[in-house]
Amino acid sequence: MSDTTSKVLRAALSSESPRKITLRQAIGFGVGDFYGGGQLTIIATYLSLFWTKFCGMSISTAQGVIGLSALISAVAALVFGVFDDNLYRYDIGRRFGRRRLLLMIIAPLLLLGIFLWIPGQPFAVYVSAYLLWVILAQLFQTSYNPLPGEMTPDFNGRTKLSTVRLFISTGAATAIPLAGSAVLAVFGESSPTGYMIFTIVTIVLFALAVFACWRFTWEMTPEAAGFGAYARGEVHDGRIGATGWLRRAGKVLREYASTLRVKEFRKHLSIYLLVQVSMDVFGQTFVFFVIYNWNHTAAFASLLLGCAAISLPLMPVFGWAMTKIGPKRLYAINFAGCLTGVAWLFAAWLLVGVLPGVWWTVFAVAGALWFFAFKSLCGYLPWAVFPYIADIDQIITRRYRSATFSGIQASFRQLGSGIGTIAVGAILGAVGFDATRASQTVAARAGLGAVLLGWFACAMIVCWIISAHLSIDKRTDSIVLAEITRLRNGGAKADVTDDTRRVVERLTGLPYERCWR
Repeated sequence: MSDTTSKVLRAALSSESPRKITLRQAIGFGVGDFYGGGQLTIIATYLSLFWTKFCGMSISTAQGVIGLSALISAVAALVFGVFDDNLYRYDIGRRFGRRRLLLMIIAPLLLLGIFLWIPGQPFAVYVSAYLLWVILAQLFQTSYNPLPGEMTPDFNGRTKLSTVRLFISTGAATAIPLAGSAVLAVFGESSPTGYMIFTIVTIVLFALAVFACWRFTWEMTPEAAGFGAYARGEVHDGRIGATGWLRRAGKVLREYASTLRVKEFRKHLSIYLLVQVSMDVFGQTFVFFVIYNWNHTAAFASLLLGCAAISLPLMPVFGWAMTKIGPKRLYAINFAGCLTGVAWLFAAWLLVGVLPGVWWTVFAVAGALWFFAFKSLCGYLPWAVFPYIADIDQIITRRYRSATFSGIQASFRQLGSGIGTIAVGAILGAVGFDATRASQTVAARAGLGAVLLGWFACAMIVCWIISAHLSIDKRTDSIVLAEITRLRNGGAKADVTDDTRRVVERLTGLPYERCWR
């Protein structure tokens, strides 16, 4: 990297004045999730199919390799979280940034994912390329998720960043299958050419998106993140030996355990995990539900899944509501809407063969549009809330540890996904479900409906109860940030106002005296 570029980066890191989030900057940040959301779609939709059709793998082998991602991502998330948060301890982090340094490294390495889509290679190449792909995806999430909190302390600015991000991510998840279908229609599905052209071009776009994200984002200074002594050269990490590394491993585990003492994070994590696992279960069973319980085709199921596009014009509405009415009220609207959607899908099941065909189709499509609109809000809200969790932690620890929170959240999410996948298979197997059959028994259809609709409904009810006790919003976050600024500038803890004390204690779950120690 040139000296000029290095000077620009150091100047950006040393800038103390907050920068206003414009739409251009929000797009520059949000385009990164074209890769973050898009890579999940391209893997889930095409990889297993490509490997089994053109690379000589059996379905069990392909799914076995892909299934390792949950465990690998869970472990990688824990490693990367603390690593990323502590890069300011070292010269390379202070020179290039702790978040953006990783984005700069990830962008060119993504091109190695091309090896996933070239037929005729040894099995070890596919496994190695996929393991690297999974690790890079987790490293990206670890460095990318903290950026809204790093780029601005402003509640509206963070909401704008999260809204644009989720808009682009949802757009990628919707557009990639449609574009893939169009390419395959031209080149045919019996040849690997169409798959290779589409996936390789998409991977190049992923790399460009991450590069653009690196180019248009910035982050906290070492001083603002709680690493001022390292930035001034007052602390140096030398050789520590094997015993030192063991002590550091223990410290890493304590770092992650300490995130769970933050009361608001425990609530947020519970909602996030229930929402994400519910979406995983829904994705694994919806097509089967349409085929066997609604007696319609997979093509009709794909049409209904395309109804998720309705969320794209709604993203600005989600962002506006987040700033105007706050997370707690918006969560209540969200979960009420989801439960209504579940009831609508259940009613469509009961009305199969009762309503005339055209009227039933209209009813089912309307229900899918309603359900997917609120399902998208389910995906939006936890990520809109996440940037404020590290603010609460900062008033306890004096450090901005957003990547540590991202790491443990991602680890639990991957473990939950793996457990959920296993549970779905066990339940459907127990009720006699067999995907090779043209029709299912009554027990199998009932079990399928219970897994899809019953689990989603129960999860939404529990999430609604938890969200009713959330305290984070625009007002409380601004109080926390103002108190952090006051204390950092030398203010005495004894001078805290009663309102600030109550807010801090409600959000952290700790006595005020145990904060900012």
